[in-house]
Amino acid sequence: MTRLAKRLDLLILDLDGTLVDSEAILVGLVNQTLRALGHAPSPARAVAATIGLPLDEVFRRALPDAGEETVATLCHAFRRRADTAEFVRQFRLYPGVGETLAALRASGARLVVGTSKGRATTLDILRHCGVAGLIDEVIGGDCVTQGKPHPEMVERARLLYGAASERALMVGDTPFDITMGQAAAVSTCAVTYGMHPAAALRALNPDFVIDRFPDLLGCV
Repeated sequence: MTRLAKRLDLLILDLDGTLVDSEAILVGLVNQTLRALGHAPSPARAVAATIGLPLDEVFRRALPDAGEETVATLCHAFRRRADTAEFVRQFRLYPGVGETLAALRASGARLVVGTSKGRATTLDILRHCGVAGLIDEVIGGDCVTQGKPHPEMVERARLLYGAASERALMVGDTPFDITMGQAAAVSTCAVTYGMHPAAALRALNPDFVIDRFPDLLGCV
């Protein structure tokens, strides 16, 4: 039995900024949506800092004075474009992600993608990137009643596979991922190559910090 199989049964993996390099296309679509509905765009870094939260919260932070009807309209317009095959084809894996996922699966770990994106769109992205067959399950924002950073997503993954908290690891590039994992009492791994500053992630004291996705193999 490998070292991985002894230590961890379950890895919950964020999608955007962790598995796929999507900052430019997501920030771009948020601002395109704002412009299309007559609102001023937000600074790119400010938008990037909210990626990972539920979509309605992304737009609330972009338009603090907007009412719920406006936010709902923005979310609908965003999803209508984000769910298209044309948009999905823009996603690319970070270097080494495919090989690392294959190694993790071969070692016996269960791999769950936990993302604020909808489940169906996430599956389309994973298929496009050629790694859907390496993922055991996807828990999207539409699969939970409370999105990140609430621990429901991690707790659902644990229950699904009967994994004890000490044998599970949350991996992500945002403070929302790390806070979610800590709230669920699982180990956490911050990746520094995504959308959020490494200093902000380190300040949360995750169990591991990695600069490349393949470095995950050395943590587990």
